[in-house]
Amino acid sequence: MKGRKETEVELMVSLGIVRQLVATREAKLFDGLSLNPSQFGVLNHFTHNPKRSWTVTELAGVMEMNQPGITKIVTVLIERGLLRSEFDKDDKRRRYLKISAQGMNLCNDIISSLGPDISYLFSSWKDDELAQMQQHMMKLQQWLDEHRDDIRRK
Repeated sequence: MKGRKETEVELMVSLGIVRQLVATREAKLFDGLSLNPSQFGVLNHFTHNPKRSWTVTELAGVMEMNQPGITKIVTVLIERGLLRSEFDKDDKRRRYLKISAQGMNLCNDIISSLGPDISYLFSSWKDDELAQMQQHMMKLQQWLDEHRDDIRRK
């Protein structure tokens, strides 16, 4: 019987493999779409609360990206009319970003275009298996979100 530590290591190895396989599949799915996965990830972040505005600094934090990387993505999204930018009245260096109607529509279109592959991916899963996976993924997501800087080392 395996010990807990061995199971934990195997689980992390499996998560790494899944992450790589998903990234490769995602790259193929986004080939030919109007946004790359990083641009879509940032734009899609706004869809969860479309009325909320974000600064570049806030986005960099929640998306766990560096400031130059997020700025580059945001600039493209603004130029394409997918995000709107409003400067702070008191500090012109700060701007507030919101998703535009065009951005919402494009996100919905991309999600729709990914739908068939998502259904294909999970076609052999039973409803209770999907529910269990979602439960476990939400638990993992919540823990990771709450412990972003809580890293343990030897």
